[in-house]
Amino acid sequence: MHRNNFSIIFLLSIFVVSCSGSVEKESIYENADNTAYVEYLWCKNGPDMSQEAFTSMISEWNEILDGLETAVPMSVGLVPRTETDLYDGMWVLVWESKAQSEKGWDEWLAGPAEDWTEKTSSILSCGASDNGEELNYAFNVSSFRVAGAQDSEPGGVAGFAFCSYNESFGSKELLASIETYNGWLDAAQEAAGTASPYFYTIHEPDFETPIPGTSTGSYDYAFHHFWESEDSRQLGAALFADTAPVPEGPQPDCGDDMFLFDTYPFRSPQG
Repeated sequence: MHRNNFSIIFLLSIFVVSCSGSVEKESIYENADNTAYVEYLWCKNGPDMSQEAFTSMISEWNEILDGLETAVPMSVGLVPRTETDLYDGMWVLVWESKAQSEKGWDEWLAGPAEDWTEKTSSILSCGASDNGEELNYAFNVSSFRVAGAQDSEPGGVAGFAFCSYNESFGSKELLASIETYNGWLDAAQEAAGTASPYFYTIHEPDFETPIPGTSTGSYDYAFHHFWESEDSRQLGAALFADTAPVPEGPQPDCGDDMFLFDTYPFRSPQG
């Protein structure tokens, strides 16, 4: 991967946003350049988990999906950098819309789901807890910037910052911050003289937060980042420290931690 490509670590609490009076609401999703419906299935490794078994499982899964009328277009795996008892990893399904997700799940459950679960549950079990509770968390995802360059190697690093609105900072202020952020990215890219595979999205939960057992608490949105490597993430953090503007004005309520995951591609858009 290109180690000289810039990328940045970002929390919305660093940008100037001026406003007065009450906070006005404006749809993040409706203002996005692109949108998606993304599901995060929590997974636990089984006794037969191995790299060989998992690789074979992913290959077979893709073959099954290729025969379905409504298959998920894209999928990635996330492995947490910090150990947790909640899951060993996440299986992420990236759909074009909620309607496509519902249609795809209906076809999957009516078709190969039972045989697939019986065959693979000893390797990996996803989307359900021991007490029968569904562990599939879906988000309406808004994109305001695409990657400026193709990632030279599969996989990378994903980060999530969880934030809440308050009396002084709402969706309108978030949109203004995004515009400022994109301007900063443009300037950084111009200074670097090269584009980067870095991109970000805004995740709005399609479920009630908080998720039981998690440390994030309640939140209104998650700011999601992707870097092509740990090197580029650290280089971006250094660039951010040197060039980011000083925090001023109303800010969202964001957690102190950025939750980091190693990412692995499972399925790419076909055609």
